[in-house]
Amino acid sequence: MRDTFLTEAQARVLELRVKGLTQAEIARKLKTSRANVCILERRARDNIARAERTLKLAAKLRAPVVIEVKSGEDILEVPKRLFKAADAAKIRVKLGTPDIIAKIREGAGDKLHGRSATQSFDVVLTSEGELLIS
Repeated sequence: MRDTFLTEAQARVLELRVKGLTQAEIARKLKTSRANVCILERRARDNIARAERTLKLAAKLRAPVVIEVKSGEDILEVPKRLFKAADAAKIRVKLGTPDIIAKIREGAGDKLHGRSATQSFDVVLTSEGELLIS
């Protein structure tokens, strides 16, 4: 795999897993141990997760609107702040209030308790109107 975060072996293991092969079947096919296949798969998934976090950070750095939601803040207040910031930046938000709340719950679920943020996180609006939670 040229120019990716995965080795050829990691990519091959993931390709075979997507096709439905078990780790034991992959080990036999690649003439290696199941433990080695397990390690390759875990490292590949770790590398993909790191690449996804890097892409999210890059989008955040380029984003014209970043709203910090602080610990203790009610997430039902966030859409109002987001729409105001989007208007100032002349960006059309692609989601309505209920979908923004759902996106926040999905992206920051471990940082929420009910309607309150238990940890700070950012709501990022790209220039295309897409919403990211980081």
